Amino acid sequence: MSRAAKTYSVLTSNPKGHYKNITVRGGDESSVTVRVHRFAVVGKGDQVRFGLAGSNKVFVVAKNEGEPDIPLTPLFSVDETISIGKEKYDLRIREINSEVDMRALEFLEQFHYKTNNSLGEQTQEENSRGSTTSIGGRRAVLYASIKIGARWIPAGYIDLQMPLMMCKPRHELFNHPFKHPERPIRWERWDTHAMKDYLNSIVRIGRIVVSPELRGLGITRRIIKAAKTFSAERWHIGGMRPIFMEISAEMLSHIDFVTSAGFKYIGKTEGNITRVLKDMQSMSRAPGGEFGMMSLQRKYFRALEDYCKTLQITFEEGLEVLRRKIEQNQDALTTGEWAVLRSVIRNPIPYYLCPLDDYSEKYLCAALKALPSAEEAKTTRSEFSVKNTQISIENLSIRASYRVPETRSTKIIMDAFGLKGDTVYADIVQNVSVKASNGNIIFVVGTSGSGKSVFLNALDPDKTIDGNLMVKRTGGLKHSAGWLRPLRNDVPIFEVLAEKFTPEKAFVSLSRVGLSEALAFIKPFWMLSRGQQYRAMIADLLLRDEEVWLLDEFCSDLDPITAKIVAHNLRKQIIATGRIAFIAAANHTHYLDALRPTKVLMLRSGDEPAWLSYKEYQNDFLDQVG
Repeated sequence: MSRAAKTYSVLTSNPKGHYKNITVRGGDESSVTVRVHRFAVVGKGDQVRFGLAGSNKVFVVAKNEGEPDIPLTPLFSVDETISIGKEKYDLRIREINSEVDMRALEFLEQFHYKTNNSLGEQTQEENSRGSTTSIGGRRAVLYASIKIGARWIPAGYIDLQMPLMMCKPRHELFNHPFKHPERPIRWERWDTHAMKDYLNSIVRIGRIVVSPELRGLGITRRIIKAAKTFSAERWHIGGMRPIFMEISAEMLSHIDFVTSAGFKYIGKTEGNITRVLKDMQSMSRAPGGEFGMMSLQRKYFRALEDYCKTLQITFEEGLEVLRRKIEQNQDALTTGEWAVLRSVIRNPIPYYLCPLDDYSEKYLCAALKALPSAEEAKTTRSEFSVKNTQISIENLSIRASYRVPETRSTKIIMDAFGLKGDTVYADIVQNVSVKASNGNIIFVVGTSGSGKSVFLNALDPDKTIDGNLMVKRTGGLKHSAGWLRPLRNDVPIFEVLAEKFTPEKAFVSLSRVGLSEALAFIKPFWMLSRGQQYRAMIADLLLRDEEVWLLDEFCSDLDPITAKIVAHNLRKQIIATGRIAFIAAANHTHYLDALRPTKVLMLRSGDEPAWLSYKEYQNDFLDQVG
């Protein structure tokens, strides 16, 4: 865009539904109203230019003379693909631009813990308002949708916001001299002058949400990738583009979902534990708040004040409760104390930075090496693995027997058909040799009654074999076997796993299987969707130490897409942890490409079984069905 093109000043910016109106004026001319998309990065005080007559291009004037203008329109949009087995699904990530997009955003917002109203703590006013209108400051939203069949389904969104004003780990990191070779951004120390001039060279991820049923497919990584491109090209404050992207969140203490997208762990934020008592005492002496405290501190003060009124205690007594929380721990508090004080105290949380250009990346790496406090984040570093396991069984045969009772009815049948003897025999499994090692997935197929379940039971050394079944084999069962099993129904699933395996391990296992929604953690098993229940049971399997997984009737009650996603995530965990899995199902054509087993065992009633590679089974059977 030529610098000679006429510039217009933005006088007002008013959002309305899926768009917003900006009023602009050029020089002494009359003001003009222009409609742009809802979260277009433009506001009062910005300078804009327009493209050639007939084009729909609008630009924000960059702050520095030598830099190109910042595109505002047309709409930012990128296309990606998600592979689940042999199927590829289109993923579209773009700015909000329609009423349909706004409804999709509202749908997705319910899955973020800060905007979910399932806990029933929001007031009616807060419920009706929603987060689309409750966040102040500059904001941009990128919305992701995935095409399944002929429909575009809401997949997720990312919310970009203005950077944090104060952040101790960033302050320490940026105290190293910075001089950008291509842009007029430079500082010797990150002092108040540097912050005033260059804080806006940072953009913050306020939140990122992926639809619960689609987690574990790499959608988060793709959304962040698009957001980095968008930020480098289009995000700005006062015409200054960012060179860093930041994120801080309590969830990052347990689940690292940003390192794979290029973020570096810098350290933990300071929180307010060291100063909250002093702040509350100061505010109690000036309850009107005219002494300049930040609005966030006033919010904390009101929460503590309401707590004291409810219990009919003095504010000083309330401060004593707060002091006890700080000096001891949350276990020392009653449920009521914890409920209110969690809204007053901010604990330190992980802080990550991501460079948006080559020079910023070099600077970040060099500064981190010189920063002793920036240790590696200890989030999802725990690994689930099992010892080296081999299965070698020869000539496994299973025969069922049934002694025919001597009743009038059976005698009629015996006489009518000339049958002799008193015992009926049926060969369920004949001469199966099984060899498997760590990371192998053996899929067992066959019609109903072909012996799939009986075969799996015969692989469990702790399983009691029915007295009517005779099992013969060469080679012992030296492994431990684990089955999918429902979790307790009377407590939250996170509590079930945390009590047995520690909270840290529970966080990691649930995130590994794509079940990382905050509200799902505190629901009992019966309240989860069937897809979520499968993920929770797989998380339980991950935490147990059995070397061999035996899964019967796998995904039999899931819809095709959910079954594909569950199978896709299961495969990743089997390979990553070195398990051996035997998985049986009658109906499987819709998800087997996502599971991609190592071998397929075909059991056939009255005949010897057949071993096939997955490719052979796909070519000879699955493709024929398709």
